[in-house]
Amino acid sequence: MIHKKRFQFLTSLAVLFSFNLAIGQAISVGIGPIFTHTNQKVKMVNSSDDFQNTDYQIAFSYEHFLKHKRVSLLSTFSYFDGVTLIKFREGSVSGNGEGGYTIGVGYSGTIINRLDVGVAYNIFPKLRKFYLKPILMIGIQSSNRLDDVEIGSEYFEIYGPEYEQLEYITAEHFNTLQIVPVAGLKSGFVLWKRIDIGLTIQGVWGFKSYQNMYFKYAYKGVPQETAVFEAKGTGIYAAFSVGYRFVK
Repeated sequence: MIHKKRFQFLTSLAVLFSFNLAIGQAISVGIGPIFTHTNQKVKMVNSSDDFQNTDYQIAFSYEHFLKHKRVSLLSTFSYFDGVTLIKFREGSVSGNGEGGYTIGVGYSGTIINRLDVGVAYNIFPKLRKFYLKPILMIGIQSSNRLDDVEIGSEYFEIYGPEYEQLEYITAEHFNTLQIVPVAGLKSGFVLWKRIDIGLTIQGVWGFKSYQNMYFKYAYKGVPQETAVFEAKGTGIYAAFSVGYRFVK
């Protein structure tokens, strides 16, 4: 009981101290594209890793402006679909009887949530209507499996001219929880001292795979080792946001 009261006291003291140092706060909501890396754990013959726009995120942010005008505390919560992609070279896989070509197979079996906490540094503190801030944060990222998700390969078949499936592409997805480093840039305009129109770009490195895809195939008629693709490594996350500032 004593330890609990001590913890509550210290927490309250920290909150009061933080607000005493603050000159204002801001809340915002944003949406924007994300670009993620699909790594080949077991390489598919004559192919390369893929990095492209895989989904769009929703992001909610809270910023705590300190009396030191350059520095602010920043927290962001975002969520999006986890996507893994197998990309084929153009012309290597014919379309599903439609005369065209298949360029990729995708799978989304997870929802990703990430909570980031860190600091921002305003490069131009004397400009009241414009800001540019490098940000450095630590994120807690979780992936949650979705049930009854169909994989894209069940809608078409992969039969040449170069790659030929021996079985349908399969996938597995995981529940994960991990800490990730986050760095980025936050920029925008402030209208009427209250309305905040911004763009935030964040880079995340080193996250563990939250889903894998498996492709059993032959290449130009020769059976190959099963290729394994995983959503792992690097992501770039952008959000165009609208917010409101509470200033003293």
